[in-house]
Amino acid sequence: MIGSNNMKILITGLLIISFFCVNINAFADNGIAIVKSSKGDVKAKRSDEILSLLPGVRLQVGDIIITGSNSRVGIIFNDGSVLSLDENSFFRINDFVFKPIEKKFKFNLYLENGAALFESGKIGKLAPQNFKFEIPEGTIGIRGTKFLVEVK
Repeated sequence: MIGSNNMKILITGLLIISFFCVNINAFADNGIAIVKSSKGDVKAKRSDEILSLLPGVRLQVGDIIITGSNSRVGIIFNDGSVLSLDENSFFRINDFVFKPIEKKFKFNLYLENGAALFESGKIGKLAPQNFKFEIPEGTIGIRGTKFLVEVK
């Protein structure tokens, strides 16, 4: 017979495991990138939700990433592209498609404010014509490269 305390521990453990399984499945379907590091006040606006961006959080197309003062975030996209946003940045993921077997690639990012360091991954190498990094007064095209951009 299981004791009362052991039963409580077992039930609590099962609840915690089921909570994490549900959340992992929700991110697995739509995740296009993962937060690898964050410092300070880093948030994402997703539809009507505001999420704190901590390491391990999966990002989706349409997410708007906002960093506060003295804040930074490091993101790795599913194609291996790496993005770092500095403090006071306002950044949107407009589009991301990475289906190498089907030869479908699309990457569209928009930096309205702040500073970003970007290093392209597979999309930049396989289909550079399908990559756009937009800023308020222009667009940056890439050819498998690394660049730093600042918008004030």
